[in-house]
Amino acid sequence: MNYYTWLVFWNYKGKTFVSGVYAQRSKGRKKPESVSDLFNTTSCIPKPYRCPHRQIQFFLYTRRTQENPELLDTTDVDSLYNSQFNRAYPTKIVIHGFGGGRMYSPSTDMRDAYFYRGNYNIIIVDYGTLVKEPCLKQMEWAPRFCAKCIAQLIHYLTHHPRGVRADDLHLIGYSVGAHIGGLVSNYLDPVRHGKLGRITGLDPTIVFYMGQNASRDLDASDAHFVDILHTGAGILGQWGPNGHADFYINGGSSQPGCASDTVFKTLACDHTKVTPYFIESIVTRKGFWAYPCPTLVSFMLGWCNPEDNQYVLMGEHVNRESRGIYYVKTNPDPPYAQGAPAHIKRRALQILKRMT
Repeated sequence: MNYYTWLVFWNYKGKTFVSGVYAQRSKGRKKPESVSDLFNTTSCIPKPYRCPHRQIQFFLYTRRTQENPELLDTTDVDSLYNSQFNRAYPTKIVIHGFGGGRMYSPSTDMRDAYFYRGNYNIIIVDYGTLVKEPCLKQMEWAPRFCAKCIAQLIHYLTHHPRGVRADDLHLIGYSVGAHIGGLVSNYLDPVRHGKLGRITGLDPTIVFYMGQNASRDLDASDAHFVDILHTGAGILGQWGPNGHADFYINGGSSQPGCASDTVFKTLACDHTKVTPYFIESIVTRKGFWAYPCPTLVSFMLGWCNPEDNQYVLMGEHVNRESRGIYYVKTNPDPPYAQGAPAHIKRRALQILKRMT
């Protein structure tokens, strides 16, 4: 395999982590030579098109099974009984983006960060064969199919004696995975399953999702709390706002440290940089402190004057009562979090202390 790679190194309490974004190029795969090649759908998703599907798999990771994840079978009640799933721990369902998989970043780095912090049930949705070239045409229906199968997983969890309600679940989706997280809600019954507790959208893709059909886009109706992090907004990511709380990082469209020799690499970096920001938010002791501002122009010119009580944490530890549009600045290199401004440091320390 060859990879285009950019890595992020970060340190927490003396331990160094590495996160990054990998774009996989497989040996032996014929590169598309025309538009029709890109939209070829043969051999992408084998029939039958029903859930469960053998190429949409759910891998459970816990602190005990980090190296040997357990494959959950939603048709077998014993599958959860025989696993290390613990309903007392927070449950995260991670949905990767185009070209991703459970063995690629950001899925790997995200679960490492969570396990460094504590005990969690991390379920990685591995559906890599549904979102890869040369299968772009199926992007019109594959995300809905994947969402339907994830909804079956949630049905399994909500009705299992050792499971949890949808209200207690946190779905985290990157790029097209963010929209898949939102689509899951279309297949859930509020009475039988409950409503999804939280969906975090990491720069939801604009490709194939232009906001013309709310049922296909992640929005605030999909969960009790929907928070969106924007880094490539209006280019590869949606501009929004989409959620209860939308965070426009460094303005939302262009990220420091992403300048490259080609436009494509720069735009791809802007879009993917959302993942190391979120991963750092899981463990940072400084925090990404965001605030409202009248306009994007005001933010870029530094003309924002938020009240002390208007600052909120962005990322994993966001206050679920947060509402509206927020802006946040980062460092160009890791660690990205700049911490709280001097005038709210005492309040910020109290909030951060409650998280530890």
